[in-house]
Amino acid sequence: MMQNKILNRWAVIGFTIIVSLIFLTNDIIFYSSSNAKTPEKILFDTNIINLGLDLQGGKEFLLSPKLEEWFLNKINNEDIDLDVRNDFNRALLKFDQKLKKDSSQVLSIDEFETYLEKSTLEDLFEISKGDLKKQLQESLSENVSIIYDRIDDKGVTEASIRKIGDKISVEIPGKKNIDKLENLITSSAKLTINEITLGPAVNNFAYWHNTINDIFNNKIDGKKETLDFVNWPEKLRDYLTISEIGPKNEINSFTLVSLKKDSINVFKKEIKKIKRIDPWFESNDLLYLDAEMFINTDSLKAVKGNKIFCLVNSNPIITGDQIKTAWDSYSEEMTGGYKVNVTLNEQGTRKWADFTAKNTFKLAPIIIDNEIVSMPEIQSTIPDGSFFISGFNDIKEAQNLATKLKFGKFNLPLKKVYGKNIDASLGSQMIKLGVFAFVIGISLIIVFMIIYYKISGVIASFGLLLNILFMASILSMLGATLTLPGIAGFILTVGIAIDANVIIFERIKEETRNGLPPLSAIESGYERAFISIVDANITTLLTAIILYFLGSGPIKGFAITLSAGIICSMFTAIYITRTIFNTLYYSKVPKKLSI
Repeated sequence: MMQNKILNRWAVIGFTIIVSLIFLTNDIIFYSSSNAKTPEKILFDTNIINLGLDLQGGKEFLLSPKLEEWFLNKINNEDIDLDVRNDFNRALLKFDQKLKKDSSQVLSIDEFETYLEKSTLEDLFEISKGDLKKQLQESLSENVSIIYDRIDDKGVTEASIRKIGDKISVEIPGKKNIDKLENLITSSAKLTINEITLGPAVNNFAYWHNTINDIFNNKIDGKKETLDFVNWPEKLRDYLTISEIGPKNEINSFTLVSLKKDSINVFKKEIKKIKRIDPWFESNDLLYLDAEMFINTDSLKAVKGNKIFCLVNSNPIITGDQIKTAWDSYSEEMTGGYKVNVTLNEQGTRKWADFTAKNTFKLAPIIIDNEIVSMPEIQSTIPDGSFFISGFNDIKEAQNLATKLKFGKFNLPLKKVYGKNIDASLGSQMIKLGVFAFVIGISLIIVFMIIYYKISGVIASFGLLLNILFMASILSMLGATLTLPGIAGFILTVGIAIDANVIIFERIKEETRNGLPPLSAIESGYERAFISIVDANITTLLTAIILYFLGSGPIKGFAITLSAGIICSMFTAIYITRTIFNTLYYSKVPKKLSI
């Protein structure tokens, strides 16, 4: 019976060691190869232990608020006089001219005030200039927290994020996935689901595109310039391809208006400027669909990369504020397989159920930062407030979007002012010294344990080495970032881990002095030491849990590392060393206890 129990314990230990080695295999391959750029997938593992800014450098981004967009969002929520609104629009146009010459220009509150001709900041926003600056600083602080959560939700990346005046500095260790991280820290992640008013699954194809053509003709060629109508610039035609499809005046003929693929970005910028001044956009919004998705017949082929237009109601049905949770997953039934699942809060669930009930078999465009990312068909009423977003090329895209939605949108839009590579502040020599200190520290502990506790010290040392293996695999699994202080903390955690063995061994020695045989002394020593060890470690673990839930950034990372150290040390000291003792002393050959 006891032999079966020991075999089961060794099976658990063996399984744990194998899984730990799998997690660390990727790290060994990555850091042993001079040409490694991206970690490969080893079975189920793609993460590695990263080196921090002090050990390998990384990249710094300087982010600045897009005050022009922030002002526009604020003024759209205010009911202000038409003359004041026109003064606001003229001020933005002045900054646009400056931005056209140098795209790196950043608008400030003081600068914008000089562009106003007749009105004041208080006329526009109904608060004083000082309060407006205070709101800006508060919004920047909120963005710092959101950026922290987006790139380091577990607190193990060791990114440095701080507010510097009216800007945010973000320093990220390492070189991999920087482009995706850049998108993660600059995207506002403003999600909406809007009702299509002109487009697929609402109108027939000919009516849809003829109406789009009429809108462009009226807006570009119209002569009225009043509150209800603003002419769009003639140059917009240069960005469009206008094709007459079918015999003119036939019932099935239509005019197809598509946006040239090379002109997409400049066209969007022009429309963005028009939105500031044309009241037409108060109830309508112009969105862009891939032409190939809706135009692909034998008689009509879309130009690859071109876009076509649809209209949606500018008042959204669902907004990102109503998202409760978001997570990525894989589905074999879907093309690409990757999706982001979203569940809504109580208010969003009610709105989503009502909308889906009234719009069965229609499309629901899911829009993020004014771009349609997915447009699923509503098959039936959805009462549970859930939907998913598909169409991702890889799991990282899905994870990034899920992260952005989970931690909310920026109330203050940001743009990258510049980015630069950062060299390691300590260099390779300090890395070598850190590793040397680690090896020396662990070696001294092992030597002390063997000299003082003899064979029992060898057993404890074996458990200590396994503790290092398990802790390293946990850090690798989390994709943690290791800094020089982190190496010191790792050494400290491992050093403290030996305490449990010391307590146990002293208890066993006490039992042998009282005349108990080896087996009884071992069992009694572990049982009597167990309460003391658990009591000390549980209180520390509770502290780590509190730090994790109340802290952020590096504090979260410290809490995770501390928790991992506690769990691993208890597992090795109580479970593994006891298994070794039982294996040795439950054998048939009598042995003298070497302790």
